Amino acid sequence: MKNNRNFGSFDSSARRRGTRLPVIPIVLVLLVVALLAFFWSRGGEQPQQRVEKVIPADKLGQ
Repeated sequence: MKNNRNFGSFDSSARRRGTRLPVIPIVLVLLVVALLAFFWSRGGEQPQQRVEKVIPADKLGQ
């Protein structure tokens, strides 16, 4: 009887491990992209606004 080499115990375990390994880097890349999108949506640095201060009339002449 011939051995069927396509369905060996080593082949099936290698296939299962091979499909799981690329998932981790893909998830990490998606997480970094999601964090960048989150910080981008918050607006980043806001422009400074002028603050108008009320000065009494008697101090304007001094």
